Amino acid sequence: MTQRGSIWPIVEEGDTNSLCEKKSDSLYHINDHDVSLPVKVRKAANAFASFLVNAKAANAWIKESGLEVVEIFPGKAIMQIVGVDYQDNDLGDYNEAGISFYVREPGTKKGLPIIGGLRAIMGGTASSYIHLLPVDQEFTMHAGRYIWGYPKWIADIDIIQKDGYFETRFSDKGQHVFTFRTKGGGKGSMENQRQPSFGYRCGTLYKTVGVANASGVKFSLGGEKPLLGDHPIADELRKLGLPKKPLFSGSVDNMVMDFEAPRIYPK
Repeated sequence: MTQRGSIWPIVEEGDTNSLCEKKSDSLYHINDHDVSLPVKVRKAANAFASFLVNAKAANAWIKESGLEVVEIFPGKAIMQIVGVDYQDNDLGDYNEAGISFYVREPGTKKGLPIIGGLRAIMGGTASSYIHLLPVDQEFTMHAGRYIWGYPKWIADIDIIQKDGYFETRFSDKGQHVFTFRTKGGGKGSMENQRQPSFGYRCGTLYKTVGVANASGVKFSLGGEKPLLGDHPIADELRKLGLPKKPLFSGSVDNMVMDFEAPRIYPK
């Protein structure tokens, strides 16, 4: 089991280490199946909502990782909640939810207020720290934990796409955590976008780069307030100031992506 700090209940690690083996930098054996890197996502859809939150409270939540959030404004950081429908993926067909923060690369300086934070995010010296990443299938849970250090566990995640919106509902052990809805049906696209992210597991920090291409991209300022439930995670989101309208939100109707091998930071 892994204890995710005093404000987060214990997440069961299960038998991940006993079911998985690294054969080489590009080949892993996960629960009786070989997984080659890069892992390919051939079709997925996702949505996100981004919020300005108290940086001090955010740093307290992710303290275990040793990382610090990027302050986009003095005392303010960006947190995202996400929902992903993986439809054709080397790791299976599954739904995923998540909570992440923009963080500074280890060893980099804060930089100037406002300008420094924006420059870090736009210039690639800031990455997403994946703080929580529940999924609804076991195989991807083990693979995500073992290969990239992502904090995955099994939960109930329902995703609905219809009538021009994308809705994600996340519940854990029968308790509602959050539901959020964004607009869908975008006309935008993106090509070869590098998306660096950090995961932290068993005292080890992992950095992974995903390379995404997509169509049906929708980006909006603002958006709908999420609904929060009665789960401890929802209580932590309330401490960060939710529910409130997001700073911006968006969705992607069709995405393909490659997940590269991770970089492991020394303990």
